[in-house]
Amino acid sequence: MKWGELTRAQQQEVERQLEVVSRGVVEIVPEEELRGKLMKSVVTGVPLNVKLGLDPSAPDIHIGHTVVLHKLRQFQEFGHVVQLIIGDFTGRIGDPTGKSETRKQLSEEDVQRNAATYKRQIFKILNPEQTQLLCNSDWLSLMTFAEVVNLSSKVTVARMMERDDFTKRFQSARPSVFMNFSTR
Repeated sequence: MKWGELTRAQQQEVERQLEVVSRGVVEIVPEEELRGKLMKSVVTGVPLNVKLGLDPSAPDIHIGHTVVLHKLRQFQEFGHVVQLIIGDFTGRIGDPTGKSETRKQLSEEDVQRNAATYKRQIFKILNPEQTQLLCNSDWLSLMTFAEVVNLSSKVTVARMMERDDFTKRFQSARPSVFMNFSTR
């Protein structure tokens, strides 16, 4: 689908949505991909599914979460659907994503308790009727070791080192164990 194939009204709607969701954002990577997805959504009337994963490693969401949640609410106001993925499985194994060190492993009870508080808190910002709550244990806990090894073969160390959090850990000689790579 090309820009010139859209009606003037459709072009204006795409620009309006892009302008609102871009407001206060440093960078959209890649912006043209988001524009293309918005174009398709506007033309077909099919809402986007916008995903956010949260590992319930603490009992409360923090200010950084609320910034992203408010951005997701803007997508909802345009009729899009938020898929919130609670990382209950990765929270139990100490997934390191975005952290400078490996997170400590939590008990299933701690993770479930934290996830319950997350759910209460996020719906102060998000519209529950436009939010799908998913738990990554629904698919990750069913994987066999052979499936985990097969999945991990799809990601190279070079690709992982493109991530700022892993590169900084490596350069500062902080531990990175195989699990850190296999949970991505």
